[in-house]
Amino acid sequence: MGCGAGRSYTKKDIETHINKCQTRLPSAELAEDGTIKLTSKNGFFNASSLLNSQWLQGKLSNNEYRQAIEHINQRIGQSVVGSPKNLSIDQTPKSHSAKLAVEELNEKYRGRVHFLYRNDDQENGMSTSESILYINFK
Repeated sequence: MGCGAGRSYTKKDIETHINKCQTRLPSAELAEDGTIKLTSKNGFFNASSLLNSQWLQGKLSNNEYRQAIEHINQRIGQSVVGSPKNLSIDQTPKSHSAKLAVEELNEKYRGRVHFLYRNDDQENGMSTSESILYINFK
């Protein structure tokens, strides 16, 4: 049996992982059309990466932006809790949870902001190395 066989990820494991990886995650980027693009290399997004609050176009406060990204990360983390530790957190499928979180945010900010999640999951459901979150303002 491999290391960690029979053990599962806990909420504390996931919170620790998210906190450790935040500083290594890419910063947000602004496209020419005003869309904010966040890229993840491991399923989680950098909630502190907004380089200029003007990018929010007055549709979200800095705090609302950070809370929205943290909401996505928390939903993704919840999907990993209970997964066996013989898989790394990065290998655990997360896109379904991210999509649900984005749907919740789109409902909450309807008419102001639209979130779009993209991940080219492999057919076996394993998470690929990169996912993208787009934030558009209406």
